[in-house]
Amino acid sequence: MFKNLLKFILPVILLKFINNILGRSIKIDGEYSSWKKAVKKSKGYNDNIIFKKSKKNFLKVLNNEAEYERDSVLFYKENINYPLINILDDISFRLKRTVNILDFGGSFASTYLQNKKFLNSQKNFIWSVVEQKKIVHYANSPKIKKKIKNFYGNLNFYLTVKNYLKYHSPDLVLFSGVLQYLSKPFDILNFLISQKIKYFLILRTPLHKLTEQIKIQIVPKYIYKSSYPIRIFNEISFLEYFSKNNYRNIPINFGNENIDNFIFKNLFFKLK
Repeated sequence: MFKNLLKFILPVILLKFINNILGRSIKIDGEYSSWKKAVKKSKGYNDNIIFKKSKKNFLKVLNNEAEYERDSVLFYKENINYPLINILDDISFRLKRTVNILDFGGSFASTYLQNKKFLNSQKNFIWSVVEQKKIVHYANSPKIKKKIKNFYGNLNFYLTVKNYLKYHSPDLVLFSGVLQYLSKPFDILNFLISQKIKYFLILRTPLHKLTEQIKIQIVPKYIYKSSYPIRIFNEISFLEYFSKNNYRNIPINFGNENIDNFIFKNLFFKLK
């Protein structure tokens, strides 16, 4: 109860400072020659403790006990991502029709629920999350699905991209803090790019000037005690990949995030 009260009262910047002082910050450590070796040295992103805590907090958001959840951490104050909303508004204006958003690896619709006040009041957005089996099965269970339908009628969950494509044609693909945790990120990117999707929005993704590195992200106990592989992309190669596939990098007004001296950046690409 006391920790929840602190989160409600204290600004995010002050909380981060306190966590740094107490040694409760996320750490990114090591260097591995392959993803497989990093997996062996960590618990992995499929660690059940992550799912259990995220599921519990997702239900609290649905029950209006918190505003939204991200990375299994509850937030109690409204914090609409206005740069994201501006992008969605602009796409809607240009297309002049319902915008289909594919939120790949979006957990329990964290980004949607953070911005639910805007997204749920608009009838021109369909938001679909593609996630791992246990998340989708829980979100689509009768009781939870009914809650979602009653309050967030434009939110859906799918097991695979191919399954999603049976029902929707995406205008925008969102990767929010996702690509760096995939064993083969460019496989899914290659498939989605082959669909000639007009927009890609890539948020909270670590990029640096060095060669690509594979490390392990260590999550402190106060969030959930776990660890999993993380890929630090080479920024030049990453941008060149989209350019070679006929996508233009559009400047956006998003603030970057610094985690353990790595810069997590935000990028927006439009098909030329």
